[in-house]
Amino acid sequence: MESKLLCESVATFALTFIGAGSIIMGGDLVTVALAHGIVLAIVVTATMNISGGHVNPAVTISMMAVKKMDTNTGLKYIFAQLAGGMLAGLALFVIGESSGYTFPALDGLGTPAPGENVGILGVLIIEFILTFLLLFAIWGTAVDPRAPAIGGWGIGMMVTVDILMGGGLTGAAMNPARHIGTAIFAGTEYLSDIWLYICGPVAGALACSFLYNEYIMLSEDDDAKLSDHDA
Repeated sequence: MESKLLCESVATFALTFIGAGSIIMGGDLVTVALAHGIVLAIVVTATMNISGGHVNPAVTISMMAVKKMDTNTGLKYIFAQLAGGMLAGLALFVIGESSGYTFPALDGLGTPAPGENVGILGVLIIEFILTFLLLFAIWGTAVDPRAPAIGGWGIGMMVTVDILMGGGLTGAAMNPARHIGTAIFAGTEYLSDIWLYICGPVAGALACSFLYNEYIMLSEDDDAKLSDHDA
């Protein structure tokens, strides 16, 4: 169990540190999308055979809900993910405070935030849809036994295109740990938005996981037929 939790923590640290760091360094939307997508693809590939490569409390909660993970293990995963994200946020905060270098966009520490004229409902809907699509990629490329052997790259690419669409609207967090990790060091205006970046992603993850598990996932009979056909 310790190795699984360590993997989840390190992977979430990497996602938050590299993703938020790309924003702090003044990256444009394409740069930020690629930074998040590529680092996630790498860490999911590196950890999927150990911990499953969740790297996201919304993913873990949805897997608990459809009985793919027991509650005790899931809660430990969530703690590890939050710890990794917050450690990355702390590292970025310390680097920013102690460095003589003027970072292009240090304010906010790269925390996803609503864009101008995007209201509460808009944030919730966008985060719901983006996370739904992310979970669809996770189920289709990693959880489903019919999944192609592409590691975490399909998942990382979905995050990339999600950010290309939603980055300017909500920051496209899709991940409570990614948001909380930097928000707690970024100031009260970011803390007040935390609930949006929990409710939207968790709801989207749950909706997709229930849909995929009930209507797309192979049943035991289908799995047996597939095995017989392959044989």
